[in-house]
Amino acid sequence: MNPLRSAYTTSVVCHVLFMLAVGPFVLLYDKATSLLWINQHHHPVLDHLLYHLTRLPELALLIFVVVLAFFYERKHTLAVVLSLLICALSIYLFKQIIFPDFERPSVWIKAHHIHLHLLPSIDLHSHGSFPSGHTLAAFAALGMAGFLSRHQLVQCLFFIIACGIAYSRVYVCQHYLRDVYVGALFGYFISLSLFLFFNNRLKTPYWNNPPFSKLHE
Repeated sequence: MNPLRSAYTTSVVCHVLFMLAVGPFVLLYDKATSLLWINQHHHPVLDHLLYHLTRLPELALLIFVVVLAFFYERKHTLAVVLSLLICALSIYLFKQIIFPDFERPSVWIKAHHIHLHLLPSIDLHSHGSFPSGHTLAAFAALGMAGFLSRHQLVQCLFFIIACGIAYSRVYVCQHYLRDVYVGALFGYFISLSLFLFFNNRLKTPYWNNPPFSKLHE
């Protein structure tokens, strides 16, 4: 298989399946129905696992993939840094300027006096629901980390972790399914686009060497 294609093929297949599997639920069911269904299927093991996943800050994911990128080619480092800057800017624009009044599930829960399974120590926000910033950052950062690894199993593992983070945001009633779905697709699209762009455009020896390559000369 072509080395470039092997760097992203498995990852793309996973995300296309995600889009096709989750998309119908977003389109066919209203946001409250999907929220209730996911929240009602709770379990102590899920509570413990998803509690830690949902509290994982976006910054930790971004720092992880940026540090990882410095061990690969300069073109990959540039792609990672630029993609994450675009993701951060997108989250700010969506939540603070374009959709600042999109209410989170907590507002609907209080208005309708719905009893849901809520986890302790999770501070539910009221606005800035669309899209999910956690999910956007997770799919962008872990998607790019999968590209860098060029390993099918690693790509699948990072995809599963990103899906777990997305699922946790709905499970703990911090976001609706539509929020995490759009966040996932948008974050992954940014990383995939920039990874392919820089791989195709930057082919000189300078860009194909690690940022610290001169330290070993």
